[in-house]
Amino acid sequence: MQKALHLATSMASFLANGLLVRKVWQMMHRWKENQPQHVQNVPFLSLPNREAFISLLKLAGPIFFVLIGKILGYSSMTIRAGSFGFVPLACHNVLMRVFFFFGTFGDALSHSAQTFLPGLLYRKNLREKAITTALSKDSNTTSSDSTNARTLTKRLLLFSCVAGIFNSLAGRYIANSAGGTFTTDSSLVALMSRASPWMGLANFIHPIAMTLEGSIIAGRDTGYLVGTYVFSLVLLLSHLKF
Repeated sequence: MQKALHLATSMASFLANGLLVRKVWQMMHRWKENQPQHVQNVPFLSLPNREAFISLLKLAGPIFFVLIGKILGYSSMTIRAGSFGFVPLACHNVLMRVFFFFGTFGDALSHSAQTFLPGLLYRKNLREKAITTALSKDSNTTSSDSTNARTLTKRLLLFSCVAGIFNSLAGRYIANSAGGTFTTDSSLVALMSRASPWMGLANFIHPIAMTLEGSIIAGRDTGYLVGTYVFSLVLLLSHLKF
């Protein structure tokens, strides 16, 4: 049964990725039809040159570390919960599934920041590097881009606060009053209820943190992002250890 589930998951992932690649190929084919001849000869897949590869590493390297840091943090908490016994581990696993469900709100806000902020920041940086005459002509537009970037960030933070409050209330209710939906074990239901305040706090903080993280990635301040993850991981692992 377990092997069948793994096989079904692998096949579903393979088919989903195949459909996405096919869609991207169709979009690129339609785009090249309206381009000059030298652009139409651009292949669908190609290896980057040295400069492009280094530029990719500067962005992808820190993001890779961030993803590894998240996996390490979640895995460490699971291992530590398992050392307390079967019931605490089961409680941890159930609450983690609930947390990940509500975590999609924060992920969506992070992706929104990464999608819309770079356009404003990129235009602003281009104008800041232009010659003085060009700067004087575009000063109003540059100011508008800065204002729009700040306004977008404030709105995303407002949405994240609203999402955090909703997630906190809903997550805490599930942990405190709906534990019987997941299990009939009274000790597990009682432990979930005891952990409900922390569940609510985690669900409140997550969308705000993810919105800020997406804004930092959009601004390509990856050094600061990696530094905060290093500090957080050291603090988390020390707490779990001692």
